[in-house]
Amino acid sequence: MFGKKQSLDSTIFGQKADAIHGIVGNARGKALFAARAEEYDPRTRHRPEVFFADAKLQNEDFLNAKQKLTEELLERADFSSLQLLGDEQRRERIRDACEQIIVQEINVPLTAAQINLLKEQAIDDLLGFGPIEVLMGDPYVSDIMINGHRQVFIERRGKISLTDIRFGSERHLLSVVQKIVSIVGRRIDESSPMVDARMPDGSRFNAIIPPLALDGCLVSIRKFKKQKMNLQSYVDQSSISEQMCRFLTICGQIRLNIIISGGTGSGKTTLLNALSGNIDVGERVVTIEDAAELQLQQPHVLRMETRPPNIEGAGEVTQRHLVRNALRMRPDRIILGEIRGDEVVDMLSAMNTGHDGSMGTIHANSPRDAISRIENLVGMSAVSISVASLRQQIASAVNLVIQIARQHDGRRRITQIDEVAGLENGEFKMQTLFSFKPGPLDDKGILTGQFHCTGAMPHFLLQAAYFGKEAEMIDTLKPS
Repeated sequence: MFGKKQSLDSTIFGQKADAIHGIVGNARGKALFAARAEEYDPRTRHRPEVFFADAKLQNEDFLNAKQKLTEELLERADFSSLQLLGDEQRRERIRDACEQIIVQEINVPLTAAQINLLKEQAIDDLLGFGPIEVLMGDPYVSDIMINGHRQVFIERRGKISLTDIRFGSERHLLSVVQKIVSIVGRRIDESSPMVDARMPDGSRFNAIIPPLALDGCLVSIRKFKKQKMNLQSYVDQSSISEQMCRFLTICGQIRLNIIISGGTGSGKTTLLNALSGNIDVGERVVTIEDAAELQLQQPHVLRMETRPPNIEGAGEVTQRHLVRNALRMRPDRIILGEIRGDEVVDMLSAMNTGHDGSMGTIHANSPRDAISRIENLVGMSAVSISVASLRQQIASAVNLVIQIARQHDGRRRITQIDEVAGLENGEFKMQTLFSFKPGPLDDKGILTGQFHCTGAMPHFLLQAAYFGKEAEMIDTLKPS
């Protein structure tokens, strides 16, 4: 597994031996100096005192020792054998090998703390994702954005900040990118310089490399949330009012067709997850996504994910293919992770033909913009339909549009809930049921404001009555 001059099977991690190393420099010690605003979870090893202590350990002697250690590990390691072991056993073997190399090969004075740090960073480089491994393990980091090997940004608590993490070189960064995409069965090279994939832990990974990226590899990682939020969590975080929470709970129970609208990073998928918590356990639900992120808790869920074309340009499976197939699988509801193309045609058809309670997300700045975008997407497809017929189909299919936004204090809030109330003189008739009226920032930098209920009675009260929820819904719609 580790032996002097032992051969290295480089195919396990999808990279060449000499590409993996590169001095990680500040990876653990200074990772979040500029970004840290709050305490880390004490249950993890990513605590503030660890970061600050580690920074002091990474002097010139430490960095020289690290480079020598990494080179020796790569020369001696047999990754084929390592892959056969469990995670903790692999870590122990690497630690043992590090101790042996430090004693035999590294003639640099190191303290016990520096030796322990060297071992942990060696594990991150060989088994994890190098410099960003510490960020992948931080529960408060939601997004990791890499702009070349010298710049790593994160989003934490809704705020984007530059960290002090650096990759050793562009080659080092590229090797980490290639490692990630090889693990998930994708490829990235000059002939295919873009990739969008789901990482083993469920995080969404997107990368673009030169020649399309002019200043080095560009990487975006949307981290997978292990703990699913429910609607009550939104109340606790002041993202919705208690009145809105009760209303949306009923909307999920009475099988309304719902579209969640918002910008990039506004929390659409997380809200979709929360709304799905109100689906009855007896319903058969099909989810369709580009990169699977939804975490439905019901027992009867069928998850499907698109597939890109292979190296020959064949074998692509689009969302439209999956929606069409889902209609043959006797679903009670279809949940579409993101409406972005001609799959909208089949989704509208499903909503209009007995699949009530279907949901999806879309990129738009307001509920009315969301409906207009749906109309435009159908218009850009190969389907030939008159404007009047199309609008009638959309008005019949969609009951509710929920607008969510990441506001300038970094918090995500539901800013508007609108009913699609049909057509009036050929135009969509929409009425606002709830809205958020923002105020000034308080002394903690938090946006003040008030959630407002208009008191308007929606047309889907009849559907609420069918499910025995009419009185409850009316109670949630009292003006505020």
